[in-house]
This record gives sequence, structure tokens and C-alpha cells, in this order.
Amino acid sequence: MLTAQAIGLDPALYAAALRYLFDRPVPLKDGQEWYWDIDEPEFVATPLEWTRIQTVLFANAGADLAPYDNQQVGMGLNHVMSNNAGNIPHMAVDASVPLADAMQMMQAFPSLWRDCIGPRLDQAGAAGDASSVTRLDFVCHMWFDVWPTFWNARHISEWRDAQWLVLSEMLDMPCREVQRSALHGIGHSVRYLQRDEVVRQRIARFVDTVKGDIELVNYALAAADGMVQ
Repeated sequence: MLTAQAIGLDPALYAAALRYLFDRPVPLKDGQEWYWDIDEPEFVATPLEWTRIQTVLFANAGADLAPYDNQQVGMGLNHVMSNNAGNIPHMAVDASVPLADAMQMMQAFPSLWRDCIGPRLDQAGAAGDASSVTRLDFVCHMWFDVWPTFWNARHISEWRDAQWLVLSEMLDMPCREVQRSALHGIGHSVRYLQRDEVVRQRIARFVDTVKGDIELVNYALAAADGMVQ
């Protein structure tokens, strides 16, 4: 288990960040999420601290987000992935953040999908409770559409390698929606990854494992060509 102390992060700051992101009421149908409130106090942390917060969050999402329901988790992760109401996804590519810290965050990233997003979506699906994961489902399907982090670092070879390793690992996860998110990410980033043949070979291996799922097969083939919506 990766701890805050192990990477030089104040555990109290990490605990406060969890509360800031996830210990929030879910708005009513026509209400807005907490982060749109102009009077909401800003969470004070440096870019390096935010990068390390994300590292520990991703690595331990299964356990650390267990106290929060699916909608709270979806709402908080939306704020982490998107710059529509904040700048959290820009922190890891800030000039003040050492590349090694950013890469440690990316190494932890697959655990968010394996231990948190995927199991929550699968459990809700098995229970026929799609309404409980609407926000988390949005996060799953739109992360690589709206996440500006890789886009801002796509010219750096280490970031390209890290992005590819994350997406490739996600294809091996059992949750179909996580696999589809990985394909979505591949489709949007393949032109920048600079490994077209490697991507095609990986997609071919993936297709061999899901031959009975025609929709997913077609989406995978489209992703290899950068043709996804």
C-alpha cells in the first residue's frame, strides 16, 4: 500500500484533500456541484502536493474512497479529471513538478480503474442500479476526452510511454466499461503516442479476447485508427 508518508506528502493534507473532493452532498436534479460555487474556499496545495495527492488517491482509491457513495466518487473524480471548474489536472505538468513525481502518479493511475471505477460500475450493473452511477459512468467514459494532463505533456517521451502503459493495462481489466474507456483514450491519443504498430498489435490481441462482443470489437478497431467519438 502506497502511503502519503512514503512519497513525502503530509498525511493530514491528503486526508483534507479527500474530504474536500469527496465529502460533499450530491446536488438535487437541477442543482449544481459544489465546485461551481464561487464562494467555495480554494484548497491550498502546491502543484507538487496536488500531484502527490493524486498519486496516493489513485493507488488507494478502492480503500480510501470506500466511505463515499458512487455519486460522491463520480463528482469528486470529475473535478480531478476536468479543468472546467479548477486546475487540478494541470498540476502534474506544472514546471515546478519533477518528472519523477509525475511518472509515479501515472504508475498509480491504473489502480483507480482496477480497484474503484471498474468494481463500482460492475456492482451497480449487476444490481440493475444504473441511476446510482450516472456521475461515475460519465467519468469512466469521458476521462480521456476531457483530461488535459496528457495533452499538455504529449511532446515528452516519458509521458507518452506512461500514457500508453496505462491504457494498455486498462485493456486487461475485467470491467467492460473500463476497457471501453481505454479504447476511447487510445483513439484520442494514438496520433501522439508515436507507436502505431505497437498499438495495432495490442488492439489485435485485445480483439482476440472479446470476439463475441461485436460492438466492442468494432470500437477497438476504430480506436486503432483514431476514429472514436
